[in-house]
Amino acid sequence: MKSIDAKYFNLGPSLTLIFALLVALILGGNGLLIWQFHIARQQADRLSDASQQMISVLRLQGSLLSFHQRLDELAQSRNPDMLKAECESLQSTLLAQIQQTRETFIHLPSGTRVDPLFLPTLEAIEISLPTQLETITALASSGDWDAVHFRVGDRLKPIEIEASGLVKIVDQDFVRELSESETNMSSVQNRILILVPTSAIFTFCIATFFAWTIVRRIVELRLEERVTERTRITQELHDTFLQTVQGSKLIVDDALKWSDDHDRVLAAMEQVSIWLEQASQEGRAALNSIRTSTTECNNLAAALRRALEECRQGQMKISFFIADEAKDLQPIVRDEVYRVAFEAIRNACTHSMCKHLVVDLEYSNDLKLRVRDDGIGIDPVVAERGKDGHFGLQGMRGRVARIGGRMTVVSSPGSGTDITVVVPGGIVFRKVKHHP
Repeated sequence: MKSIDAKYFNLGPSLTLIFALLVALILGGNGLLIWQFHIARQQADRLSDASQQMISVLRLQGSLLSFHQRLDELAQSRNPDMLKAECESLQSTLLAQIQQTRETFIHLPSGTRVDPLFLPTLEAIEISLPTQLETITALASSGDWDAVHFRVGDRLKPIEIEASGLVKIVDQDFVRELSESETNMSSVQNRILILVPTSAIFTFCIATFFAWTIVRRIVELRLEERVTERTRITQELHDTFLQTVQGSKLIVDDALKWSDDHDRVLAAMEQVSIWLEQASQEGRAALNSIRTSTTECNNLAAALRRALEECRQGQMKISFFIADEAKDLQPIVRDEVYRVAFEAIRNACTHSMCKHLVVDLEYSNDLKLRVRDDGIGIDPVVAERGKDGHFGLQGMRGRVARIGGRMTVVSSPGSGTDITVVVPGGIVFRKVKHHP
């Protein structure tokens, strides 16, 4: 079921394609920007990992240098008890630093490059260090301080060299990562500088073209509405006013042929007078359907009462009922409902020969309009499909369809006519804004 808004937003294949292209361009451009920022974030993470490696290895090297310096001071003091006591503390501190360095490298994110020689070198230092310290403390306890000095100055030197090798390995990785990151970040920056203005220009051009196409579409729809309204008026004039005028002309032509027959001419003139009065009423009704809009009083019920009063003929009884509290209606939908009701009322007054005309207007979840009479009725086929060459029911159904409602016509010869129009509340009722 289509609403009146659906008609205005039925963009057609061309507009839909442009809109899809605009959305795709915006999403694609944003996606590419996000991807470039993701690449930049990855480079930053890799640099951060390399920095952690470098910091951890430098701390290990610093701990080894401090360890060797303190051990050399203890050897110079020639105090075996002090050397033995501090060796245990120095060994614990250095092993803890080695373990911390290993944990840093083990817990690096997956994909981080680590030199394959790094961890084996670290394990070699960790294994050889306790052995060297045990030998040094044993020599100090035996009083062989020359051997102690030799061990401290010569045998521990390879451990420092290995630590320096680790620093060199990590430094090379860091320099390589830094160089690659600078290159990649420069590429990302250049791509962003190209991507952002390009995406903005293309988006602006497509959005401008889309807006222009929308405006053109709205103008086309308005022109279409005007053409539709003119067609409806033409149909009404053809079905009523023009036919009556044509019939009057035929009577006058016939009377002119028998101008010597005074009684016949008088009867013809009386008939012409009646039909011209009818033509005046039909022409007035057509003009009223254009001029008389519910927007004049912004009240559907008042407009329907006025239409009923203008329609009243002879002894016809007219009843008008309103159910539930009146609600504010969308102006366009309200006018369409009024024109459908006006057509139904005019048809009942003009063609049904009814004695009683009843109009019910109900405000509930939906807007319900019912126009019923006890006249001569309509053939069910005509009620369903309309009469060839006549556009009243067809025009009413078209109006109801345009506002997303449904219309039913129940009638048969001799049983009157019952026309019901239901418009969903979500379409016809205005939403009330609550102010705090």
